[in-house]
Amino acid sequence: MKQEKIYLKDYKSPAFTVDSVNLDFNLNEDFCRVVAKSQVRRVHPGEMRLNGEELKLISIKINGQQLNADQYQITEEELIVPSVPDSFTLEIETELQPQNNTSLEGLYKSNGIFCTQCEAQGFRKITYFFDRPDVMTSYSVTIEADKAKYPVLLSNGDRIKIEDLGNGRHKAFWQDPHKKPCYLFALVAGDLGVIRDTFTTMNGRKVNLEVYAAHGKQERCWHAMDSLKKSMKWDEEVFGLEYDLNDYMIVAIDDFNAGAMENKGLNIFNSRLVLADSNSATDVDFHSIESVVAHEYFHNYTGNRVTLRDWFQLSLKEGLTVFRDQEFSADMTDRGVQRIEDVDALRAGQFAEDAGPNAHPVRPESCMAVDNFFTMTIYEKGSEVIRMMQTIVGRKGFRKGMDEYFKRHDGQAVTTEDFAAAISNPNNKDFTQFRRWYNQSGTPVVSVQENFDAAKGEFHVTLEQSCPPTPGQPTKEPFHIPLMMGLLDKSGKELSLSCDKITVNTDGKNLMELKEQKETFVFKGLKERPVLSVLREFSAPVNLRWEASENDLYFLMQNDTDSFNRREMAQKLGLRLFKKMIQQARAKETLKVDDRFITTMTAILADESMDPAFKAKMLQLPSYAVLAQEEAVLDAEAFYQARTTLRKAIAAANRAQLLNIYRKYHGVEPKSREPKVFGHRALKNQALAYLADLHDPEIMEIVNKQYWDAQNMTDRMTAMSILADSDSAHREKALQNFYEEWKNDSVVINKWFTAQATTTSRKQVLEDVKALTKHPAFNITNPNNVYSLLRAFGANLVRFNDPNTNAYEFYADKILEIDPKNPQVAARLCAAFNFVSKLEPAMKEKALTQIKRMVAVESLSKNSRELLQSALT
Repeated sequence: MKQEKIYLKDYKSPAFTVDSVNLDFNLNEDFCRVVAKSQVRRVHPGEMRLNGEELKLISIKINGQQLNADQYQITEEELIVPSVPDSFTLEIETELQPQNNTSLEGLYKSNGIFCTQCEAQGFRKITYFFDRPDVMTSYSVTIEADKAKYPVLLSNGDRIKIEDLGNGRHKAFWQDPHKKPCYLFALVAGDLGVIRDTFTTMNGRKVNLEVYAAHGKQERCWHAMDSLKKSMKWDEEVFGLEYDLNDYMIVAIDDFNAGAMENKGLNIFNSRLVLADSNSATDVDFHSIESVVAHEYFHNYTGNRVTLRDWFQLSLKEGLTVFRDQEFSADMTDRGVQRIEDVDALRAGQFAEDAGPNAHPVRPESCMAVDNFFTMTIYEKGSEVIRMMQTIVGRKGFRKGMDEYFKRHDGQAVTTEDFAAAISNPNNKDFTQFRRWYNQSGTPVVSVQENFDAAKGEFHVTLEQSCPPTPGQPTKEPFHIPLMMGLLDKSGKELSLSCDKITVNTDGKNLMELKEQKETFVFKGLKERPVLSVLREFSAPVNLRWEASENDLYFLMQNDTDSFNRREMAQKLGLRLFKKMIQQARAKETLKVDDRFITTMTAILADESMDPAFKAKMLQLPSYAVLAQEEAVLDAEAFYQARTTLRKAIAAANRAQLLNIYRKYHGVEPKSREPKVFGHRALKNQALAYLADLHDPEIMEIVNKQYWDAQNMTDRMTAMSILADSDSAHREKALQNFYEEWKNDSVVINKWFTAQATTTSRKQVLEDVKALTKHPAFNITNPNNVYSLLRAFGANLVRFNDPNTNAYEFYADKILEIDPKNPQVAARLCAAFNFVSKLEPAMKEKALTQIKRMVAVESLSKNSRELLQSALT
């Protein structure tokens, strides 16, 4: 198949539109027949070009007349009909083999269940069609199948009727009243269990809610159901958006490339993001399920009712909907803690992406494989762009802009410019410069300089912005960067601000809006030097280069009124200490721990007034992923030595206090799913993890006892993960017990794989992972298995980059094994090589050798090739 880049600048509106389409599916064990009957109209001159891949064409008719072979042309990617009327009925019959579809795109079969995944370009594997998001049409669907094997027949929209055909088969009729692009089409046929509930909308309409899963697992779907109802209520209250169909269905599938898919009225989910109870799911799982269910529901308006004109606009729906699900999660839990979690994920993943060989703008200019657009830049950085808009105009102004967006564009396929205009116009804001966030890649750097003029009572804050070169963008124009800020006096009290360049949004937040490359903000009327608090709530996705004094950082860590910044100061101090310790490790010197930092951590542990969930965040040290971005050289062993030395020092100095915290919260409401109790468990288990770093036999007995006595999966997984990353005599017995207990539950057994793939103390991790790829529970065609074991190992910066192993060669072998079966999954593994430019020469050569070996494979998919080739340039 040709592997050429496509470009945003080449976009052309479709030559044809489709007024309606009827899809008729005849499902059988060894084949599927699809008849697509469309009402087509010409919009612009030109031949009719339909997208289609891996299809067997049975027939093509125009206005009932079958075309001869010389009247059309079929390529690997298209069906081309040079001459067609201006308005006509198009009927195409294709034959598929879903049971052999390992790519999990289009129509495929998973554990006896027929299922579709059409985003981004899977519909073209079902029938020849205009597979592009700006062709929206109404769908009617019929599904015929064996009644005993496939009693459940689902598609988008309203269930019209089900007919018994009298021959052991039956047929379902579905009609979706809303026009949609084909990437939102969905079909599920199988024998599934279901739970049912209803939701009454703000205008009194009753909506039927159904969540489907494999028989015997449906009782683990109630948390997803509760999350759905919370999401529907929140969207009404916060954005005034009411659900628009009579039914809303969720189906859990084991074999699924992504997390979930927002198909109109029929969401298809990866099972790991639906199935949950206290015995099988951790607190993090419960939170993730609530967030993802909300995300897919919110797409009903931001993605489905208003969709994207072309795939380069993907963040139009994904960035906006991530922002909405983050806001929802903040309202369901603690806003400050949620913001910390979201920024941690952004920095660990997206900042690394921005600094790597595959950096790209939120609205990319080109691509080889559209599937590669589903990145943290599109999603998480896209969300930060939306958040900055809200920060600039305030919450009331943002709601006004969202109302305008739906008023202007409901039922349309639009662009990021359309969205920015809808937010800016009703708020009288000029977002011309701000839109650079969409088309410039890289993470901006904002340098901060402070100067206090005691004689004049003036405090000068000078901000200077820059942005490192990224592929294809050596220079950048200045961004519009909103920096939320405040000034504190020496007692920690907020000072009133006298500065004519400060703007105050409708929420009363003070902003320094940096638009020039360099600007100075002068604060007047001050009796003493204040302490600057800047980038509150992480109001812009930037790297702050701020050489604040150590005293100021410790002061803000204790006194800042912004909880995000309190924790941020702890991270900054931790990074400063790590930098010194990494230098010492690389120089083969004794690692020295800062006593003041240890004392501060002791004070945090002793602070009874601090919320436990927030305290758990304050005690976290900067991750390996953040260290890899901050350091010029990725020296895995030096990182490991620095981090483990500091953790041991904190644990040794606070052994008694950590044990007190553990005992205080251990066993309290073990089955509770309240956010407050989640916080108690997070703090307790973090205390246990610190203690385990001491390698004290007494502590390991406590860990072992927690594993065997655990009454919830959070406690069990914490204990198992600690034991997995140890040489404790209890290790093998716990791992074997966990496997025996959960070997028939694929969702849970993936936790077992990840616990072993992410260990850092064990130097034989690669051998563990190699052995697990041959384990009976591991199936290389199952995306969740691959992600939980191989992708998790690729993200294990310490052991993946161990110079004493052949990890790169092993990993490349696995990418090459997976790529022909499932290009999307293989491409996601390629991210493990994103740090290649930071490796020491010998390690870099080893990595490049494997990348070159993979790229040299002629049949390598465009998905993997695009990502790997970037690492070579």
